[in-house]
Amino acid sequence: MKSRLMLLARIGLAFAVVTGCAPRETMDPPRCENGSVLLAAQSVPTAEMIPCFSGLPEGWSFSTVQIDQDGTVVELDSDRAGSDAATLRFTERCDPSRAVSVPSDLEEADRFDDIERLEPGFRARTVYLFEGGCVSWRFDFDHDASATESVALEGSLMLLSRENLNANIRDTFIDVDL
Repeated sequence: MKSRLMLLARIGLAFAVVTGCAPRETMDPPRCENGSVLLAAQSVPTAEMIPCFSGLPEGWSFSTVQIDQDGTVVELDSDRAGSDAATLRFTERCDPSRAVSVPSDLEEADRFDDIERLEPGFRARTVYLFEGGCVSWRFDFDHDASATESVALEGSLMLLSRENLNANIRDTFIDVDL
């Protein structure tokens, strides 16, 4: 029975990958080392880069993940910064007009920061722009949480090139471009 369920899950994933169908529901976060990054890639088919998490800093956990044709939204909780303290959005477009251009920690993308408040409770937005897409962080920390929590969390985000992701899929799974 277990192998039958796994086969059905693989067929469903293959169907989602081939057809571009990505249901809106809470699911696994896009991790760099598993197949959940494939659905995130399909949520913004124009994006040259795909966000994924390499792990989370101590105290952080995934709350909800929603992936659909409009993009990917990942909400995170922190034992220091509070519930839904950070939200990551992966979409085709972002508006960084209120933000300031700063040196990017991700060489594949331009970075813009909009810091609304440092204390009490850090509140800010970070936007990464790249060809065909963008990733934005929204931080809204509890009153006693430090802004340094955002730096640790941002360090867990990586950008995979669609080109490398497609090559890996062709080599290991199915001959199709995402």
